[in-house]
Amino acid sequence: VVAVHDATFTIAEGESVAITGPNGNGKSSILMGIVGLATRRGEVEIFGKPAPSGDVMWTARRGLTLVPERRQLYPKLSAADNIILGCYSWTRSIGKARKSDAYAFALELFPDLRPHLSQAAGTLSGGQQQMVAIARGLASNPRILAVDEPCLGLAEAVSKRVYQALSRVHAEGTTLIVVEEAPKRALQICTRRVEVRNGIAA
Repeated sequence: VVAVHDATFTIAEGESVAITGPNGNGKSSILMGIVGLATRRGEVEIFGKPAPSGDVMWTARRGLTLVPERRQLYPKLSAADNIILGCYSWTRSIGKARKSDAYAFALELFPDLRPHLSQAAGTLSGGQQQMVAIARGLASNPRILAVDEPCLGLAEAVSKRVYQALSRVHAEGTTLIVVEEAPKRALQICTRRVEVRNGIAA
């Protein structure tokens, strides 16, 4: 199945961009194609370098981190260990990961997680799991953070906290890409949007 027929757009470093559109129109597929998790025919450049199709490790080394839809945590690992895995991608040491500024910043953004760090991620609420997923992404020290449906299934109060954290991430200088079905919510923190309809993005 070809999910996206045409997607042509540029995101400048330091921008915050929303990818919006109805469900099933190709928003997530665009992200998957960019990071290398879906087969693509088109070209993707990250910081001026052509990205090999299907090479997730190359994309990660260039500084692009994906926070996937529906969290995809390791449910039996603790919340802290899930976050530390993000740090481990560049520290290559559990000890250094625990002491890293990236780990500290992730917890600073989500102080509600502190009482639950030793708890298995699979036993957390949906909102807490989403915070862990974003914290794990941030712990990787990304230059670009791509977040797929950050508020899917969350209560409005939790969604607000998630977006406050993402706004802070962008203010700190990280390029932000947010896939969101609800454009009004995304445009609270994103300066422009790419609309996806019927597999076409512009």
